[in-house]
Amino acid sequence: MVSKKTSGSGIPPTAKIQADKAVGRRDLAARDRSSLPIYHQLYTILRQQIIDGAYAEDVPLPTEMALSGNFNVSRVTVRRALDMLEREGMVMRRQGIGTFAVPVDESTSSNRLSGLIENLITLGIETSAEVLAFDPKSPVPPLVANTLKIPKSGRCLSLMRLRRHKGKPVSLTTVYLPESFGEIITKKTLDDRPIVRILELAGIIAANAEQTISAIAADEQVAARLDVSTGSPVIRLRRTVFDYDGKPILYQQSLYNPDRYEYYMLLSRDNSTARPQWRHLG
Repeated sequence: MVSKKTSGSGIPPTAKIQADKAVGRRDLAARDRSSLPIYHQLYTILRQQIIDGAYAEDVPLPTEMALSGNFNVSRVTVRRALDMLEREGMVMRRQGIGTFAVPVDESTSSNRLSGLIENLITLGIETSAEVLAFDPKSPVPPLVANTLKIPKSGRCLSLMRLRRHKGKPVSLTTVYLPESFGEIITKKTLDDRPIVRILELAGIIAANAEQTISAIAADEQVAARLDVSTGSPVIRLRRTVFDYDGKPILYQQSLYNPDRYEYYMLLSRDNSTARPQWRHLG
């Protein structure tokens, strides 16, 4: 009978190679620029790897010692990160064998919204929007003042809404509009519709928009509202909407729970010029 070769840790070489590739080498101790504890940073990294399917069900995660070496952190730090993952149900420890990733529920993944929220609502995807804050005469943040061309000493209309899909939080959006729009956007007119749709029905038509997408760490307030862990990455979309005269009519920042939402774009390759580019179709 031929026995399988194992590494010093008792893990078959092929499994060890797979685990090493999944983790990679990152020096958290040397590159720590975050206010988050290092164990929480490690927890976030490992959690995302598990969600992305980096670990097979039957292959244990690297040992505490291996993770400690890979990330240049103490074993106590590794243990705290794994404890967090275990409490969340992301890993399962088997005595004497190792720690294994728990498969991500495919039904949860398939329920993730994909595409612009406003477009999904137009297509009939049912969501609900809870108004968390509404101020028709809000002080103007500097960025908003520059974007909406409002004097810094002026006022604007601001509101914050939490949008849910099937009862679970998907996005947290803060919207700023010129103060004059207070006659259109009121607590009575606010419902589950996108703000742009409410404006359009009042004759203020959105023609185009500029937006950026990035990721930030969720603070305690955002984490509680989006049902994520403090410090976990959330998708941030910032958008300025213009009318047909090129006048800015709305600025918004939306934060999305990445477990329940992904940004989808349809692209087309334009080869008509000397420098081909991808064009966004929708």
